[in-house]
Order: sequence, then structure tokens, then C-alpha cells
Amino acid sequence: MKTEIKVGILGLVVLVILFFGIKFLKGSDIFQKENVYYAVYDNVNGMLVSSSVYVNGLRVGYVKDIEATNERADNFLVTFLVRSDIKIPQDSKITLYSSDLLGSKALKLQLGTSSKIIEDGDTLSSDRELGMLDNLGASVTPLMNNLDSILTSLNKILNTQTQTSLQNTITNLETTTSKLSSISCDLDNLMTSEKTKLAKIIENTESITANFKENNEKLSNIIANVDNIVDSAAKANIGTTLIETGKSIEKLNTVLSVIEKGKGNVGLLINDEELYKSLDNSAKNLNKLIEDIKENPKKYINVSVF
Repeated sequence: MKTEIKVGILGLVVLVILFFGIKFLKGSDIFQKENVYYAVYDNVNGMLVSSSVYVNGLRVGYVKDIEATNERADNFLVTFLVRSDIKIPQDSKITLYSSDLLGSKALKLQLGTSSKIIEDGDTLSSDRELGMLDNLGASVTPLMNNLDSILTSLNKILNTQTQTSLQNTITNLETTTSKLSSISCDLDNLMTSEKTKLAKIIENTESITANFKENNEKLSNIIANVDNIVDSAAKANIGTTLIETGKSIEKLNTVLSVIEKGKGNVGLLINDEELYKSLDNSAKNLNKLIEDIKENPKKYINVSVF
């Protein structure tokens, strides 16, 4: 055999090995027939050519090609291969999901329940399942927007005047804290210096409490006696007595009013000065007459003896 023929055969073998090696590295099963299917996605972020296709966790195919459907790349046509022994019902769905925590994408074939089986070259209904990182990104994006708005608002609020006010407030708080600390020290010193007096006050209080406890029976008797006095006063109709006394005082006021106005003998006697003087002179003359009768009874009394 000529050298050229040997080189040609060796090159052909190398090409065959290279061809099948590349297919194997792409995930293609060399000895398994595969069917071609299509799906359309509006976003293929994370999906790669050779990304795996799974059915219930079993790898049954891979992504062969990804191409945009128009110049604006609004949608993408994904071509994927699946083993021919996997029968796909017509109502099945191919879902793009995160296959690991790093965000790597894969396709998940969710088999339907229809009795009709799709043929090689058909297009499946597509879906997208957000992973943990996708959900986290969706949650963080509005949070970052809100944080940016908050920081912008704070920047507007914390102008020079507000910053000065805050500094003054902090300074005042420090001064207040210092004063409170000083007051606390003064209280501690006061408690230390007056400890003996406080102990005596507490001791006296305890003594007073003990006296009350010891004389509890006497205090109970005093309270009982007071209750008896109150009951007796209530039974004595003090209310009626007070009413009668009020009526008597009212009558006395009426009499005094009449006397003050000079009505009646008593009123005339009190208010008429001439009558008072006349009566006074009459009383004096009567006293003189009585004294003269006592001294000279014979002058006024004649006794005849028959």
C-alpha cells in the first residue's frame, strides 16, 4: 500500500473520530436517533447551545440552535433535539428554568396527557420559570429603585440648614446627657451622705406601722364607738331638732326686729329715751320713799288704841 493511501485513510479516520467527538461533546447520542422540535421564547438569557433537555430529571436531549426571528430580536427560535423513543403528547410544554444555583439554564419537557403525539419538526408551547436568582433580581430591582428615591429625598432634606440643626440637636443631647450624669452622681452622693437619716426614717416608719398593728384592737374600738355615736345621733332625730331650732331663731329675729322698730312696750322702752329717764326717776323716787318709810314708819302709819 502506497504512503499516500495510508495518509488518506488515516486522515479519514481522524475526520470521522473528530466528527463524532464533536457531536458527543455537544451532548448528542451518537448511537441514538433523535427528533427535532422547536420552541419560541422572548428571552433566552442564560440558555446556550448544547443546554440540556430533561424529562422528570432525565437528560433526553439538548439545544441545537438559537436564532432571532427578526432584526430587533423580539423573539428567538430555539431548536432542540429529543431522543426518538420519547413520545411527546400534543399538549406538552417546554419550559426554560434555572438548573442550578449559579443560574445555568436548561429546558424541562413537561409531558401532557393528550393521546395525540407530535411529530418530528413540530413546535411546542414554551414557558419560562423564574429561578431563585431571577426572583431575587426581580425583588432587588424595585428595592434599589426605592432606595435610590429615598437617598434622593434624604439628599434634598439634609441641606445645610438641616445638617446644622441636627448638629445642634446632637450637641444639646450630649449636654443633656452630661447634666443627667451629673445629677445621677449628685443623687448617689446624697444617698450616701443621708444614708443614716434614711435608715432612721425607715426605722421610724416601721415603728409607727408596728404601733398601729399593736393598737389595732383599740383603734377598732374607737371606730366602733364613733359608729355608735353617729348611730345615736341619727336615732335622736338631730335633723328635726335643728329644724325646730331654726324656727325658734327665726321667731327671735322677728321679735328683735319689732323691738328695733320701737313697736310694743319693750320697743318703746328701749327706743324712747324720755320714757327711759322718766321711769328711771320714778324708780329712784320710789327707792327714796321706801327708805323714808323704813326710817320714819310713824310718819306714815297711825296706830289708834281703843
